[in-house]
Amino acid sequence: MRSIRPSGPQDLDFLVELWLQESLTAHPFIDAEYWRTNAEEMKTKYLPMADTVVIEEGGHVAGFVSMVDDYLAALFIDSRHHKKGLGKQLLDHVKQDRTAIRLQVYRENERAVRFYEKQGFRIEEEMIDEATSTEEYRMVWMRNHK
Repeated sequence: MRSIRPSGPQDLDFLVELWLQESLTAHPFIDAEYWRTNAEEMKTKYLPMADTVVIEEGGHVAGFVSMVDDYLAALFIDSRHHKKGLGKQLLDHVKQDRTAIRLQVYRENERAVRFYEKQGFRIEEEMIDEATSTEEYRMVWMRNHK
């Protein structure tokens, strides 16, 4: 059984660990130390300021999405639950009450770029992430965009 619910304080440590593990896996082109040094800030600053919902499968958190207004700040699915449609389900959930969503994704994370394109996002701008000097895309989804 799957369910989507707002995250709570009891989820925070698990969400940071999930973010760290999946960031390391999805971004081998970025020094692992970058992710490790940002984990504490993720826990104390970024997740608390975001509107985060989790998706549970079988009573266990399998992923989460964090929104800051209309900016998709994070979407992570536990690798044991990849290819089950959970990311799409979380995106569909946050699309319900928004007319546009923007996000940034590393160009080299081709799997994520393809996923977002399949979900109706399009590349709006190419840029360089100052923190990592890595190319990234700003992508946008707009309701009723053809």
